[in-house]
Amino acid sequence: MSPQSEPIAIRAARSLLTVALVAAIGSLAWWALSHRSAPQAAPIEEAVPIVSRFAGASDDRTFLTEFESEVATKRGLLPAGTLSVIDTRGTMDFGEWHWDDKGVPDGPLGIRVDLERQLISIFRGPHEIGTAVIVYGVDGKDTPRGDLPILGKTEDYHSITYDAPMPYSLWLRDDGVAIHGSNVSANHATNGCIGVPVEFAAHLFEVAKKGDVVHVLEKGETA
Repeated sequence: MSPQSEPIAIRAARSLLTVALVAAIGSLAWWALSHRSAPQAAPIEEAVPIVSRFAGASDDRTFLTEFESEVATKRGLLPAGTLSVIDTRGTMDFGEWHWDDKGVPDGPLGIRVDLERQLISIFRGPHEIGTAVIVYGVDGKDTPRGDLPILGKTEDYHSITYDAPMPYSLWLRDDGVAIHGSNVSANHATNGCIGVPVEFAAHLFEVAKKGDVVHVLEKGETA
């Protein structure tokens, strides 16, 4: 870890449900105007059924309507087809994380990193099972973007180059870029890695495997 030249000035906004709902409400007028010439269209509450809860779902899980999911995807907040998210009950700050896979059905692992919003979200199939505020590389040591497959895993690693612990490392590039446990605070950054709270890193390390793809959003990506 190395301190940033300027502390990250934003509080990492994170309640995907809250943001998605706000986005959905703000889009209702646009939706109505764009469909005003289609009198056959059913009202939104009839046309968009609420996704059914699965057995054993936590009370901290929120299921999205089709409309909410689509709007959140268009705004770049969620991957397409998301059915449920963890309700973080408000904005998350540096160091905060949530993990909730209670009752979530089996499915492929999806790892989504949004550098602009400083968030990582973990999905099992269409359901979010984890989210955390992150730190990332700046000042000429940018975190790479795009689809980055996990090349390997090291549970207990200490960087010789930077003399820094990197527990639960998931290696993304041959030059040492990884997702790993880190000090996630407002005045820290990494040398290109994606730093997450250590306990969150342990959860992710347990479920992730070599070959799983980490999708780091491109600048301006909205889907």
